[in-house]
Amino acid sequence: MIPYNLLLLPFIAGYIILGYSVVFKYTTQRYTQHRLLFESVFTCIILIFSAFIFRTLIQWILPDFIPSITNFMEVVPVKHVDYLWTSVFIFLSVVILVPATNYIINKRYGKYAPISWAIDKVGDEVETLFKRSAEEGVLMQITLKNGKVYIGFCEIIPIPQKTNFLTLTPMLSGYRDNDTKKMTITTDYFEVVSQYIAGLDANKQDITLNTDIIIKQDEILTANIYEQEIFDMFNKKA
Repeated sequence: MIPYNLLLLPFIAGYIILGYSVVFKYTTQRYTQHRLLFESVFTCIILIFSAFIFRTLIQWILPDFIPSITNFMEVVPVKHVDYLWTSVFIFLSVVILVPATNYIINKRYGKYAPISWAIDKVGDEVETLFKRSAEEGVLMQITLKNGKVYIGFCEIIPIPQKTNFLTLTPMLSGYRDNDTKKMTITTDYFEVVSQYIAGLDANKQDITLNTDIIIKQDEILTANIYEQEIFDMFNKKA
């Protein structure tokens, strides 16, 4: 049986997997401390169980391998403790494999793919909507509690619950009437941007234009996909 103090290394290894692997960190970052502690312990148990299976297979396939490693480790000035090197092996394997797998996943799927997977798994309705806008380029209609309305899209998939603020690139903006709730468009960003560019020096090469707005998620009253045809139909009926 493994001495209890040796469980610290597998436990830390489990926390590293949950907290730093791109496969898990965007999901676990919304856990409470108690939930994260429980998940780390559970991951620790899986790591220990997997290490013992791996050790059993190695001993079965290469009977002389583990004794030779044990004899080699005797030169290390560390008091002999049962399963010490098994715990060290678990920890070092995780420290090496987590950055390696992160690099491979980011290289193969892109750095935003794990974020997208996390939103599909645990994202709320607003995060899912912003993700769809970023991936498909569809316009969103965001109504705030103060009656302000923005129609635009999201350029970057938001990390789930990293912050309470979301970034929107507006195309149109306006407000809703407090009584009728009818939406009125007051600003056309396409027109504003066109006028801005037309007024620039023709010889100017670098154009820096940032119309993004930061919206506090708690201030969002409604959010939905914006369809111009549907909006025109409702306006005709009105």
